[in-house]
Amino acid sequence: MSNKKIIYQMALRTFTPEGTLKAAEKLLTHVASLHVDIIYLCPVFKADNDEDRTTWSPRQIETNTNNPKNPYKMSDYFNVDEEYGSNEDLKDFVKEAHKNGLKVLFDLVYLHCGKNAVFIKENPDFVEQNADGTIAVGEQWPFARLNFKNPDLRKYLFENMKTFVTEYAVDGFRCDVGDQVPLDFWEESFKALKEIKPDLITLNEGTDLNYIKGIFDMEYAFQWTENLVDVFANAASAQVFRNYCIQEKEKYGDHTKKLIRTVDTHDTASDAGLNRNEITMTTRGVEAALVITTTYEGVPFFWNGYEVCDNAENCMFSNRDFGRRSAANWSRGFTHDGARRMEFIKKIHTIFHECDIVNDGMLEWVDNDAEDAVISYLKSYQDKKVLVAVNTKNKNVDVNIDIDPKEIYIVSGVTLLDKGAVMEPYGYIVTEIND
Repeated sequence: MSNKKIIYQMALRTFTPEGTLKAAEKLLTHVASLHVDIIYLCPVFKADNDEDRTTWSPRQIETNTNNPKNPYKMSDYFNVDEEYGSNEDLKDFVKEAHKNGLKVLFDLVYLHCGKNAVFIKENPDFVEQNADGTIAVGEQWPFARLNFKNPDLRKYLFENMKTFVTEYAVDGFRCDVGDQVPLDFWEESFKALKEIKPDLITLNEGTDLNYIKGIFDMEYAFQWTENLVDVFANAASAQVFRNYCIQEKEKYGDHTKKLIRTVDTHDTASDAGLNRNEITMTTRGVEAALVITTTYEGVPFFWNGYEVCDNAENCMFSNRDFGRRSAANWSRGFTHDGARRMEFIKKIHTIFHECDIVNDGMLEWVDNDAEDAVISYLKSYQDKKVLVAVNTKNKNVDVNIDIDPKEIYIVSGVTLLDKGAVMEPYGYIVTEIND
């Protein structure tokens, strides 16, 4: 897969008040207007409905939503949960996404399942068992662990993926905690699937280098995101972020271009409660951070609602029947901040798609004399150079940095001087410079 793609993560429970595929389908034209390329759809298949709280995850219990259904604890891999609609609704969703020029990734949760999964009664050895024959559960989650030593289980899961490709026309998969599933399973499965669909897209929710050296197109970069958010929200020095990026490059080399770049996911948004990034980083701070996620090496990744500065709680365990309102606050799109964000997103995504130097240029860090506050780097491609400079702090910063603009791509809150610039709180500039 070409990494010149932007991913939009969509969780039905938080995307619309209805929380259904049909409701989400109506907004696909909107999603396409953001100039994203891929929708990563969080799990929509039947979740285990076990009301025994010893089988619930700690986070699920802590939210006090009393919802037995965890979207990441499956009971049936082949059928859509009635909460979201039907199998036909999902096929229609993919079809409509394709009409809008969007590709779709389904979320595969193959590390574990619910203890009441439909296949366990007839195939008890599809899950790991204790010595006494009871179902073994994982240490991190009290879910049944799938038994990848069983070749029949592997065949069952491959048929699941094959069904999605052949009957649903899905474009690929995001694989939940993918690097805790044996690598050889993914290698064998994806190799066979690519005989059917050569352009299959694969995203590993993990950080193991071996998984993107070989079979996976993309992988997560959790620490990169944590460091970036710390700089904007928790007063960490921008130099700390730069130092981490250097370490990451040493580990991954050219594979850094396969890592997703984001400030939020369903996990972090859910865990934040009401302290969303729009509040802790401020809306202008989020905008400045998105400049970095879109221009740095890697694959820009976008959590639903960011286009309107959504600041609502996004609890992944709430839905229309349990818990509290956790859908995106789309009314924010009609505010000054929301309208500004929408235009910004469209512009920065257009820059990413139209400027090879931004999405494929070689990255080089640029020194400045305000390195606790300002992140600055060059992207070089062929005979062009683009400078990215971002003030990560909610204060004015005078910075001495060599900026000789040839063509400014996007700028906010930056006054250029003969030597350097004055950067307003969360000011930024992306500009082609004279060599």
